Amino acid sequence: MKTTEAPVTNSFVGVSPSLHLSVPLCLALLWLLIFTVNTQAQSGRNPVSGRRTTVLHVLAQRTEDPNKPKPLLAGSGNQEEQDKIVQRNALELFDGGVQQKIEAFSPDPTPARIVVLMDNSLTLQADVAKLASVPAAFAPEIYEGDKVMVIGYDLKPEIITDFTDVPKDLQNTKELLRKTDQPHLFDALNVVMEDVLRPEVGFSKRVVVIVGDGLDRDSKIKFDEILAKLQNENITVYAIQVRDRTRGALRKDAPKAGDALRLLADGTGGKIFKIEDDVKQSVKEICDELRNERYQLTYFPDGINAINKRLLLLTTTDATLKLRYKGWHPPVKQ
Repeated sequence: MKTTEAPVTNSFVGVSPSLHLSVPLCLALLWLLIFTVNTQAQSGRNPVSGRRTTVLHVLAQRTEDPNKPKPLLAGSGNQEEQDKIVQRNALELFDGGVQQKIEAFSPDPTPARIVVLMDNSLTLQADVAKLASVPAAFAPEIYEGDKVMVIGYDLKPEIITDFTDVPKDLQNTKELLRKTDQPHLFDALNVVMEDVLRPEVGFSKRVVVIVGDGLDRDSKIKFDEILAKLQNENITVYAIQVRDRTRGALRKDAPKAGDALRLLADGTGGKIFKIEDDVKQSVKEICDELRNERYQLTYFPDGINAINKRLLLLTTTDATLKLRYKGWHPPVKQ
């Protein structure tokens, strides 16, 4: 049986002879298609992939509503606990004046990493025994999984007690404290930020408790820069405030001592206590807040410029809720 061989051509199978393309031309078209898709993705035409998740740590405290009628019979304990949990539909968030959609709002029961940063300089208006009472007060108050580090600072920071949950380690810091030299508070905060808390990024609760009056003398890092670092890393600053040794004197390149503590606390969602008050009660309040009243709010910033400094506003119509959170997002340096 006679067979007929088909003529050899350079066409692809299934392609009409009128549409024959050379191999180099096909590769060029394929490369152009890939380049176009990548360009569109990089130009932001894909709004889903370009969204950036932002987490805001919130202290939400529920107070007793005086207008709520009291039940005649004791209710279920489980129901009472459920009533204490704050729901996201009770909140409204504004970032840079633009209302945002809250994606999630939930309690954060995870363990904390707490750094007690103690002013160890010569002229601080507090004796060593009083200073040592602060880390000692954490010993009976920290929860399972929490760990506390104690650092003293003057011209430079020095570890007094590494991260621990052993009560004895926190109660025996008096012998390791010495009062010498001048306070470089902002430099000490920067070292704590870079060398201690940044490596602990796996923990959502990273906290600094400053024990001092807020005075800084000639730190290399400026106040605005260290505050921005703390805010960018979502680190919360509390303070056990000692009497101001400068009596409110103005500072050349930094806020006044008391103002520095206030701005650090307000800017990061923390709180200030007085060392003249009951130290044990102050420390208990800090630990209880972190364990029982700390929430994580998640949202995707929309309609704002993420590289600009923006004020934050979290509000509610629930009269029984008190909210505390960092005051603003600092600008991102390009």
